[in-house]
Amino acid sequence: MPPSEAALEALAEDFTAGFRERLGPVRRVGIEAEFPVVTDDGRAGDIAPLWPALLEDSSLQPEYDDPATRSLVVAARRPGAALGAEVGRATLELSLGPYDDLWELKAGLDAALARTSAVARAHGLTLLGFGIQPRTPPSADLMTPRRHYRALLRAAGRAWLPLTTTASSQLHVDIARPELVAAVNVMNLLSGPLIAFAANSSVHGGRAGRFLSGREGLLAGLGEHRYGMTPRRLGSPVDLVGHLAEFPCYVLPRGETFVSVGVPFRRWLAGEAARLSRADLYRDFLWHEHYVWNSARARTQHSTIEVRPACQQPTGALLAPHALSLGWVESLSDLEQYFADALRPSPWPAMIRFRRRAIQEGLDAEAPARHMLPELLEIARRGLARRNRKEEEFLDPIAARLEQGENPALQARTLFRRRGMQALIRAVRIEAP
Repeated sequence: MPPSEAALEALAEDFTAGFRERLGPVRRVGIEAEFPVVTDDGRAGDIAPLWPALLEDSSLQPEYDDPATRSLVVAARRPGAALGAEVGRATLELSLGPYDDLWELKAGLDAALARTSAVARAHGLTLLGFGIQPRTPPSADLMTPRRHYRALLRAAGRAWLPLTTTASSQLHVDIARPELVAAVNVMNLLSGPLIAFAANSSVHGGRAGRFLSGREGLLAGLGEHRYGMTPRRLGSPVDLVGHLAEFPCYVLPRGETFVSVGVPFRRWLAGEAARLSRADLYRDFLWHEHYVWNSARARTQHSTIEVRPACQQPTGALLAPHALSLGWVESLSDLEQYFADALRPSPWPAMIRFRRRAIQEGLDAEAPARHMLPELLEIARRGLARRNRKEEEFLDPIAARLEQGENPALQARTLFRRRGMQALIRAVRIEAP
């Protein structure tokens, strides 16, 4: 076996070993929730002045981009919670969990938002339940000046810049080793339906955009299958790692600097497999795969599946897409059977086309199977019901969107066109609990 192929198999072994062998008594959840921070007129704010007030909470410990100089705060952490600076200096991320269920997650998110939104208001800023900066366009000036972001911008070019304005709400759900590949496959197939239900980034750069999910549409410049849905069914952990290794590696950390790579990780691996240790190769792989943004990613650090396509949601529906995702992860075998029956011989081509249309058309996108979205909603509802935690009511906003044929993005774009930016800001600002 060539050294690079043996190294690829070793990477897959190490990656798989990071996932728990079996689930606990309940499948736990966590969240990475990003919020655009704006001034009263909808322009991008700056979260840097918020850190002193946020760190008055003595349970939080600051994290610096450069611990030696402490010149740039990038996060404030305590066990189970973190406030973080995202790629855009006007985006605040709340990372919370793990929790046993969506009710615990809601309580944690409500508490974090009460604190952060109050601090923002005191500084003349507002958090938005929206998936993109509505007025300020992406730019290098809007980027948080972290060292690795600067290196990634140089490597990825202008395609990197939309990350400075977008805001997602990502759910992490416990998975175990035997369901690793199934979770990646099924949850990527569901990327389009989740976007159809949860798109909420239709106004950006001060204009109504051509995409209902502007964040997914604009970030396709990074590569449709690098940022988005996987292109095919993956057959094994080695196949998964091989898929991730096909994408160009932007940069790799080396001490205090970052070196440009610029070739597919697989090719880089062929040149380095005989020189670097197994541990060093795995460290570099984990760095590389963090910058492959598939719609559903297996996260070995937490033994979770990270579900990425949902935009940030309006107040009152913050957990709606996560109820869908959790119900779906609880129903992996049912969903595999659904797609096998509804879209044979392979669902991938049809679901890739549906995802493209959902980004632009939301719930108006023509589904590749009759009654697909209602059936997928019902599968999620049954999955939640099996947990016996009364989490099904978090799906109520999704059911209402399906009945009305409108997702939040369509409502936001209509409001903006009729009444302007100020009305949109008032409608999508986060109202603290």
